[in-house]
Amino acid sequence: MPETGALHAVVWSGLAAPGGGRFDRFDITSQAIVAPVNARGQVAFFATVLRAPAREGIFLAEAGHVRKVVAFGDSLPGGGKLAEFTEHPLPSLNASGHVAFAARITGVDGLQTIALAGDDAPGVPAGVFVGFNAPVLNDNDELAFVANVRRGRDTLDVLYFWNGRRLQRLVAEGDRLLRIGGTMDKIGEPALSNTGVIAFPAAIFKGPALGGIFVAGARDLRLLVGAGDRTPNGAMILRFSERVAIDEEDGIAFGAYLGKDGITYEAVLRIAPEGLADVALEGAPAPGGGRYAGFGPWPTAGPGGVMAFIAALDGGSGPLAAFAGKVGDIKRVATAGDTLPQGEVIGRFALNAVAAAGPNGALTFATIGQEKGARNAIYCRCPESR
Repeated sequence: MPETGALHAVVWSGLAAPGGGRFDRFDITSQAIVAPVNARGQVAFFATVLRAPAREGIFLAEAGHVRKVVAFGDSLPGGGKLAEFTEHPLPSLNASGHVAFAARITGVDGLQTIALAGDDAPGVPAGVFVGFNAPVLNDNDELAFVANVRRGRDTLDVLYFWNGRRLQRLVAEGDRLLRIGGTMDKIGEPALSNTGVIAFPAAIFKGPALGGIFVAGARDLRLLVGAGDRTPNGAMILRFSERVAIDEEDGIAFGAYLGKDGITYEAVLRIAPEGLADVALEGAPAPGGGRYAGFGPWPTAGPGGVMAFIAALDGGSGPLAAFAGKVGDIKRVATAGDTLPQGEVIGRFALNAVAAAGPNGALTFATIGQEKGARNAIYCRCPESR
């Protein structure tokens, strides 16, 4: 039965990479870094590699070993080669160790694909795929993603769901929201549960709110919370993070900007069947000392209502820290500058690092070396076998 092990680096710059060369960086400038972890303790990540034919790739770390999933220039099953990763490579990982990601490919004759730029877009008359955002994957090997679809002179955001056999259009920019009011506008990145529920943020044109968080897929399309709604402490929600996270209890964690008494501040919130809850508020005391001074790009969610997030601190033992836990029971996991039991010092958290929550209390985050010779790394509090 798995249990959570000690926090440690699972990969770092200078480590030999599968296929030759050495790992260099685990980020793309100004883009968020996400390294998902599953119940087996596997961690999926994007990395650049020095002195190797493949300068970048997606890799999987497990039990002290790293293997390549796919890299620049690799031949793909059925034909074609991986030409490059998208501007924001965010791998998604499920319980079986399967990894999903978006990439640009060449020579695709004979390749079985889920969606390919240039193909007709299902559910959009006269629509053609022109691009794809990063997909999300659940333990049933189902996928959800936002595609960019060209129809005439317009380019639309369209949310799709892949059930392993068929690609289904769920909602598109410009759709009328009959029971909500207004029309669907820009669609943010989705989150997908194992029961097929998809949560996503989106803007609304001429509706009851400027935007909000929706569910779709195994649930009828519904607006759960909108801009202008009030939080439990009486603040008004002004806008949402570009991504959200969903757990198996249909709890959705998200970042938001709130307004109250003329003051605007950041927050981490959770909406669940029992209602909206404050998780962490800018200016409030943070577990382990200091006060929250801001939050990372978005929170993540694991089983049992557990959430994880990065926060900046005022008056704490370090400038940034990773936190995890349930509503009302958030704990600090690691702080920049901490010394681990084995003597290793945790470096500066990477710009736009995301604390990725996984099963059994697992959590990952990325750091960047501050001084010459200091290493970049991805740390994991990973599940380990007894």
